[in-house]
Amino acid sequence: MAEVYESKKATAGKHEFVPRETVDEVLERIGEIRGRKSLGGAYCVAPGTGFVNAQGDEEAVLLLRAHPITNLKWIVTAVVMLFLPGILVDVGAFSLVQPKFLLVGQMFWYLIVMAYILESFLSWYYSVFIVTNERIVDIDFYNLLFREVSYATLNHIEQPTMTMGGVFGTLFRFGEVKVSTAAEESTIEGHNLPYPDVVVRLISELSEELEKRRERGE
Repeated sequence: MAEVYESKKATAGKHEFVPRETVDEVLERIGEIRGRKSLGGAYCVAPGTGFVNAQGDEEAVLLLRAHPITNLKWIVTAVVMLFLPGILVDVGAFSLVQPKFLLVGQMFWYLIVMAYILESFLSWYYSVFIVTNERIVDIDFYNLLFREVSYATLNHIEQPTMTMGGVFGTLFRFGEVKVSTAAEESTIEGHNLPYPDVVVRLISELSEELEKRRERGE
């Protein structure tokens, strides 16, 4: 699998992280607990699982995928594609095609549909936005052969922002999260993330805790 790693660090710096006990305090302040999972795995608090390019003492504090409702578009498309051959046969669209060729054509079509379903699901499942005790990691899974990983350390990010709007976004509480760094034109974006207000608050709290540790010389 081809991978692209894009560093979003503003400047080189020492290895800095928020200790586990401080992470627990931050989670308590925002009303979250370790191990909580919801929305079919799209919102996981401190899941205890590893991820690509993780540091030795790094832990995922929040693991996010796009809200499951955003899968509705490709699911509906897949359902239509599955029933389309049967509908066309019923209306006589292939009445002049020999049965053996029709069968081969249907099998080929269903293979295409299965490939479309598999790739759409994998793209949703493996495209994750992770907030760790050291940095923000954005993994974009494009297909089975290509993915892009970008990140920004907590000690270099600026104030994160969120956007939540539209009928579906407001109703199901999902939106965009943007995290800028001190570097010019350097921004990490999470799309259609659940509870973006909570995500932004968590990032801000962890960044502030890291800054406090730096001021104390820890």
